[in-house]
Amino acid sequence: MKKLLSLLLAAAMLCSLAACGGGGTKQADLTKVMADMKAVLSNKEMTEYSAEDLMPNYGIDTADVKQFAAYVDSTGIKGDEIIFLEGKDADAAKRIKEKLDARYQQKETEMKDYLPEEYAMLKKCGVNQNGNYVSMIVSPQYEELNKIYDAAVKG
Repeated sequence: MKKLLSLLLAAAMLCSLAACGGGGTKQADLTKVMADMKAVLSNKEMTEYSAEDLMPNYGIDTADVKQFAAYVDSTGIKGDEIIFLEGKDADAAKRIKEKLDARYQQKETEMKDYLPEEYAMLKKCGVNQNGNYVSMIVSPQYEELNKIYDAAVKG
């Protein structure tokens, strides 16, 4: 009887420990998240960025990045830019967030005088961090796209 009770207690402890591991952030496949967004995007004149584009366009070191997906307007006349990154750890995510904040500020400066309609759209968008995941979504469809992103990364 004591052995059975001990086994049941051990099993209960294992189950409770397993339940604690959930945390507030899911494991998201950022390539799939981007594919889901592409299906609803109205701007079809966008191009994907590769890992080689992270440093020159964002100043992000690929050593900080676990995974990412980026899709950017290719016409130069629209501000649409969507990028998601997962940092390798909390420090890497903090550095990535700083770089995306700087990119967002750069877009503000560029658009303010030259593309006023795009600037108005940009002001409704932003950079967000959830755990090690960092995103910048700049699109007239920001709310819709942000819901897709949040559903993938938030627990």
